[in-house]
Amino acid sequence: MRTLRELFARDITRRIEEVIKVTQADEAAVREELREYVATEAIKEHFKTVLRAIAEAPADPHEGIGVWISGFFGSGKSSFAKILGYTVAAGKVGDRTASQLFKETVQDARISALLDSINARIPMHAVIFDVSMDSGVRPSGERITEIMYRALLRELDYAEDFDLAHLEMTLEHDGRLAAFERRFEEVFAEPWRRRRKLSHSINEASRILHNLDPRTFPSADSWARTVGKDGRADITPNLLAERAFDLAARRKPGHALIFVIDEVGQFVARSVEKMDDLRAVVQAFGVVGKNRVKARQAAAPCWIIVTSQEKLNEVVDALDAKKVEFARLQDRFPITIDLKQSDIAEVTGRRVLEKTAEARRLLDGLYQRNEGRLKTFCALERTTRNITLTRDDFVRLYPYLPYQIDLCIDIVAGLRLRRG
Repeated sequence: MRTLRELFARDITRRIEEVIKVTQADEAAVREELREYVATEAIKEHFKTVLRAIAEAPADPHEGIGVWISGFFGSGKSSFAKILGYTVAAGKVGDRTASQLFKETVQDARISALLDSINARIPMHAVIFDVSMDSGVRPSGERITEIMYRALLRELDYAEDFDLAHLEMTLEHDGRLAAFERRFEEVFAEPWRRRRKLSHSINEASRILHNLDPRTFPSADSWARTVGKDGRADITPNLLAERAFDLAARRKPGHALIFVIDEVGQFVARSVEKMDDLRAVVQAFGVVGKNRVKARQAAAPCWIIVTSQEKLNEVVDALDAKKVEFARLQDRFPITIDLKQSDIAEVTGRRVLEKTAEARRLLDGLYQRNEGRLKTFCALERTTRNITLTRDDFVRLYPYLPYQIDLCIDIVAGLRLRRG
């Protein structure tokens, strides 16, 4: 071997996304993410905790459907949440499913058994989004209820405008949506589902309603004039929960929903109103889901998985004035997962710096021949960092030293905190 490049089991020049985006749906990118995912023993245990809860919920429905995933920047919380959503929903990745690819990657019998059980007994559909990218630009800010509702509408192929979506639901309930869409395309020479995103969509929809039912809508602007008369259509936590189950039954019959929402901690941080709205949403989904499963009106509860840089108790503690009230929020998230910074070094060693068998033998011999000199020349003074160098660390992290990995993590975190 003559170059560093030859030491590595994988091409070190390949592109690795700096930040995992939960909204990244490109098939090739998702396949690569699943195949290269490194699950440490601690991460595997976290997966088992959540998967076990999802698998057991239909037989013993309860209100504790919230999962709070926290972790230092770069700890992999977004990737963990995204893969959780993809695998329980058995999303298609080419001619395979996400759960099949993930099982091959993690090589864990218990995780495989839980995923097989969920995929076979509880068909699920995932609604995955980044709350910071989906929030609107209103001066007062949007509530998580509204953002979740819009993401749900988009995922189930309804209009994202609440009034238009409500119209579609009404027409669908009455068995007239297909006729509406056909007439719309005849009149405007373009599909409704394309034009509903445009600024004139309400007036155009109103014209078609008049065309189809002139007795109910006597003029072309009859329906348009009712929109906004009492304020634009709104959504409450309870209505969102009820509607989520109803709409899933229409568009994804037999499927349970799972919401995966990235960066919720940052969105609700230090806002009593947003935090209370989050609590109300999770509570509503918990109550509605429990009641529907018990009444055999739903296959399983709807789970809400959120990510945050801060642990749940840290977010709650920042709201001193409401600390007692928000103890209830912690009850809504009975499963809390904190991904540790210590996992990053192991992930780096296995995903980026993994060596070939020949390279491991070469580096092992190099360490044994130079152990004394390595420990002498790599020693640091007046530092709190762990500078212990073992043979395993030398082979696994070469050409880096263990403390250099931790230092890089701290530098990246520091730069991120200084942005903006």
